[in-house]
Amino acid sequence: MTSSAKPDVPATIRIPVSGMTCAACQARVQRTLQREPGVADASVNLMMHDATVTYDPAAVTPERLVEAIRATGYGAELAPPDRSAFEEQEERDRAIARELRDLTRKALVSGVIGVAAMAAMALGHFMWLNWLLLFVTLGVMGWAGRHFYTRAWSAFRHHSADMNTLVAIGTGAAFLYSAVATIAPHLFLRNGLTPEVYYEAVMIIIALILTGNAFEARAKRNTANALRALVNLQPKTARVLRGGAERDVPVEAVQSGDTIVVRPGERLPVDGEVIAGESAVDESMISGESLPVAKAPGARVIGGTINRTGSFRYRATTLGSDSVLARIVTLMR
Repeated sequence: MTSSAKPDVPATIRIPVSGMTCAACQARVQRTLQREPGVADASVNLMMHDATVTYDPAAVTPERLVEAIRATGYGAELAPPDRSAFEEQEERDRAIARELRDLTRKALVSGVIGVAAMAAMALGHFMWLNWLLLFVTLGVMGWAGRHFYTRAWSAFRHHSADMNTLVAIGTGAAFLYSAVATIAPHLFLRNGLTPEVYYEAVMIIIALILTGNAFEARAKRNTANALRALVNLQPKTARVLRGGAERDVPVEAVQSGDTIVVRPGERLPVDGEVIAGESAVDESMISGESLPVAKAPGARVIGGTINRTGSFRYRATTLGSDSVLARIVTLMR
């Protein structure tokens, strides 16, 4: 008697990754994942800050993949299994908005201080001014540019280098040279050198890099408009028939098998199957066809489409991440 073992079906997982700032970061994380035993394919998206990995569940676990990413110096965590594509996109939109506000504020403050320092130094070099700029520059580095140095140190600890390394070395060298010229100017004077300081250059460099990062964050926000528009196609509430009465409930509270009531002009909240009534539904968001599609009992309907004519009732079937609209959002991401 012979028996054959069924081969393991490859699984695919998306892992959010934080701390990536350039193509070198992306390449390092991707190479690390591709070298993991059991990984068939790995793709890291710098704009979306995530990694999509196809792997053999018998050879490697999602937790091991997260550990591999963290070992490169970047943050990683498994996404909550019950979170839909809509919730993921909304959370990402909020994160991008926070990032853009933070970068813009830091770029403006450090830029204004840097220009003011440049103007003050143009009036003449004074020891009290050098001491003042030493502490001001240190404050800008610790507040506006802190992540450059923490990420550069993390990359160094993991035997790698990225854009943060370049910024940290450049501004750090200029600051240390200026600090020595401020604290011990005699070391320069006794060798016939002028103790020049470059505090304004440090602050201007930080401001310029932050400005570039802010433009990048704004570009990310703009590219998310299409995804946000898709997410907004799903209504926030659904009219559910429970206990013989119609009730408006949050769309997240809809359960498989619930009876949904839809009136003319309303968007369908979830996917389902018509059980009573007839209508014509605008499915152009799926097919691109502008003519409404007739719906009768037994017909399939898709969440996010628009009911054009009559009222009807339908039974909820696929919900959350399994819905057609959620799969489209996931594919677009």
